[in-house]
Amino acid sequence: MMSRVIAVVALAASVTLVLFTAAAAPLPAAAGSLSLRISPSELSPLESATLSGSVSPKLKKAGKLYVQLSQDNKTFTTIKTLTLPKGATKYSTAFTAGTVLGPIYLRTRVGTLSTKGLKVTVAETADIQIKDFAFSTKVLTVKPWTTVWWTNNDLVGHTVTAVDSLDLGATPTGLFDSGPIAVGQVFHFTFGKPGTYFYECRFHSTEAAMHAEVIVQ
Repeated sequence: MMSRVIAVVALAASVTLVLFTAAAAPLPAAAGSLSLRISPSELSPLESATLSGSVSPKLKKAGKLYVQLSQDNKTFTTIKTLTLPKGATKYSTAFTAGTVLGPIYLRTRVGTLSTKGLKVTVAETADIQIKDFAFSTKVLTVKPWTTVWWTNNDLVGHTVTAVDSLDLGATPTGLFDSGPIAVGQVFHFTFGKPGTYFYECRFHSTEAAMHAEVIVQ
């Protein structure tokens, strides 16, 4: 009889210890995640991109989602507010670029959750044709944050490779290199900083017409 009493007391003490340990342990942080995707990530002025993502877990009640913008990826300002219904797990909205060229950063925020700032580049565009073993514009002058598109309309493949001069024996700089551009295909590069940029087709670098430059000012 005495051994049963001791066993019951020991069991009670054990249960009490387990309960005390559970109560003393810190509660796990509430799970939650927020994602953001932007497509496309390069826009011309006044063009629009789609912002979309997911919220996990699903909202227990209706909530506000804030779309925020920053020039430096540090200080963000809210530019749009969406109301997400109870149970929402996804969201989608549009962002329309302004006329200020260059990189901007977008993020979304729900409650205490926020995504990292994703870069969107707002750039003007210019076109150069490659035909008859020549670049259609020998000297192209553009503003900073202009995306130049080269289209191969020739009968053979070409490259657009950054070099250090217009000399036939110029050295590649590594700034950009399209690799082989097949017939009918395109290559593009965004020039962010002022300067003079030389390039050539490395397949036909002995041809003077296969050397050109972009002046950014």
